[in-house]
Amino acid sequence: MTDRFARTDGSTTASCDLGEYCGGTWKGLINKLDYIQNMGFTAVWISPVVKNLDALTADGSSYHGYWAQDIYEVNTNFGSAADLVSLSDALHKRGMYLMVDIVTNHMGYAGCGDCVDYSTFNPFDKKSYYHPFCLIDYNNHTSMELCWEGDNTVSLPDLRTEDTTVQDMWATWIKQLVANYTIDGLRIDSTAEVDKASLKAFESAADIYAIGEVFNNNAD
Repeated sequence: MTDRFARTDGSTTASCDLGEYCGGTWKGLINKLDYIQNMGFTAVWISPVVKNLDALTADGSSYHGYWAQDIYEVNTNFGSAADLVSLSDALHKRGMYLMVDIVTNHMGYAGCGDCVDYSTFNPFDKKSYYHPFCLIDYNNHTSMELCWEGDNTVSLPDLRTEDTTVQDMWATWIKQLVANYTIDGLRIDSTAEVDKASLKAFESAADIYAIGEVFNNNAD
């Protein structure tokens, strides 16, 4: 988790409210690459890099990176676009790989599910890009694909990933992201909650190594 790993100033004693951003950055991570490589690691997986909800809510802040609002801007709490390029370059100079966390399932909004201002989001800025609001039931697979994660404090508007328009918008973006930052791999969040055909289209557009997250409490 980028925010919790290494600050630019190198401090390990700076005070921090754990519900808020604690100051970890891409520059701080660069400064720790000797440490990481000396443990034998050959790749670094970082938090989602896009601009997130910029508000402190009752659910905390977006330090984790899973409440996206503008996928074409970077999360400046972690640094600049140039800093992210520098991280990618520093890893590749060492023969290491960069894996980036990606969320295609939802966006993030500070407010109730029935009062979302969809114009807040880029590029998915219309209500028609999303499923109607309903809170997810993780015991029902249809609900998992069609309803919303989150709660009514921070709503996570659920994208219609089954729609080809939405798929095409994601494809355009991921091609650009991979090219801009020379990304080697993706960790795709919430893959049990998106349309399965959309995953194939997204992975094809990215054209790099990808793994998907499926969270389930049943180990069997």
